[in-house]
Amino acid sequence: MTTTQRLARFETAQEILVFLMASYSEKIYSEGKKPFPDTSKIAQWNAERKALFNLEDGLRLDDQAVIEQVISDYGPTLRIHFQMK
Repeated sequence: MTTTQRLARFETAQEILVFLMASYSEKIYSEGKKPFPDTSKIAQWNAERKALFNLEDGLRLDDQAVIEQVISDYGPTLRIHFQMK
């Protein structure tokens, strides 16, 4: 795999994680606006968002296995999320 291809996969993995973090932020915000927000949902979404942030923060261009794992694990989740909107 060329450096350009590796960089493209790296950026794809980053974008997947950033979009998922944004979707959790949106859920947290929407739930928080309700008259009686479900604090357990908010806590769960915050934890999931933090885990995604830590994963994204730890991504390295030279760790292709992790990059591919992110794409294969979270790519379908992101597609499902956007189909539901």
